[in-house]
Amino acid sequence: MQTVSEYNVGHDFSYNWKESRLQKCVSIMESIPAGSLLDIGCSNGTWGKEWQSRGWKVSGVDVNPDQVKLAQQSGLDARVCDLNRDAIPFQDGQFDLIFAGEVIEHIVDTDGFIADVSRCCKPGGKLLLTTPNLASFENRLRLVLGIYPNWLNYNLQGSGHVRGYTPRVLKRQLAEHGFRVTRHLGNWVPFVPQRYVDDIKMPFLSFTGTVWPNLAMDIIMLADKV
Repeated sequence: MQTVSEYNVGHDFSYNWKESRLQKCVSIMESIPAGSLLDIGCSNGTWGKEWQSRGWKVSGVDVNPDQVKLAQQSGLDARVCDLNRDAIPFQDGQFDLIFAGEVIEHIVDTDGFIADVSRCCKPGGKLLLTTPNLASFENRLRLVLGIYPNWLNYNLQGSGHVRGYTPRVLKRQLAEHGFRVTRHLGNWVPFVPQRYVDDIKMPFLSFTGTVWPNLAMDIIMLADKV
């Protein structure tokens, strides 16, 4: 029987800088003074290296040892960490900003994960988190038609997502662990199924995620630790 961790180790997750999700995260992070940054799910260090070049002191964790080696070669303090089993291997209150992009949907015990993120975040620090939106416009239509939603798996295949979030539920869970959401954006709204249209082919669609974040394909939330 394959575990979630084994599945995650066997699949490399990479960044596409043309995604409106990442472009909006860049805009948010540019508004925050540089400090200590933890990149959760750091992969090969591409994202962390960018922020390191902008003055951030960057650390990272990832479940894939091969990707962690690449991140270390980029100069990051990267460490192997299976978030479905291990605590984040850093000190309490160490980071000014924690970035968790497309991570929480891969974790079974999400309460334990957010509690550990809170532990590592400085008082007054920030969490920037992204995850697919179970209540996107396309998924709402799919469910009305009796079709299984996008970006949620009933078994370990495809994206390997084992948790699904709506914006309201994510805000509530973050609040339960001491985080107050200060910004909520979406990447883009899939008015047309994303198999035909996406924000990379049509970048102008990114404005729809800002105007109608609750309908967007992805949730982007910035939260303060209170």
